[in-house]
Amino acid sequence: MGAGPVSINIGRLELASLFSELGFTEGVEIGTEQGLYAETLCKANPNLHLYCVDPWRVYDNNLGYHPAITEQQVDSFYKEAVEKLRPYNTTIIKKLSMEAVVQFPDDSLDFVYIDGNHRLEYVVNDLVEWTKKVRPGGIVSGHDYIQYKYQHYSHVVEALKAYHESYRRGLPLFVLESRRGHKYRSWFFIK
Repeated sequence: MGAGPVSINIGRLELASLFSELGFTEGVEIGTEQGLYAETLCKANPNLHLYCVDPWRVYDNNLGYHPAITEQQVDSFYKEAVEKLRPYNTTIIKKLSMEAVVQFPDDSLDFVYIDGNHRLEYVVNDLVEWTKKVRPGGIVSGHDYIQYKYQHYSHVVEALKAYHESYRRGLPLFVLESRRGHKYRSWFFIK
């Protein structure tokens, strides 16, 4: 990544507005959970068709994501997301990210927002595979650019560093500020 990521004085709420200002109409959110950020994306961009990808199921313990979460809680998250996103042009895809990615042609999306499983292999897979689906000039973005206290779980920073060193050497990675109640930073790069 050269000298390191470039910090930008906007938050993820403004990122949603940026997508609208750029005229983005086709996007994917990986890791929709309760639909909070998906709703933000849709409110900011009334012309958006957003695909919401999340398995909404309990992971095996070895996956490390929300290890104490129950099936009942996951079902509640799914129902909440469906209800919250009902007024918008969304397509709910109840699959793992790598199961869903094959549904999309290469270069077909304006953006992807990655906020799924944060373990290294999952973040790297999401970066490699979903970047192919974003058109040139589109944006690959995501959440949780942090050194997290649960090191066994959150490897977003490490995955982005490895991805940039392998595929985007010398090209900028932008990291957004933490603002308005969002303590974890988002990031993006232009394809």
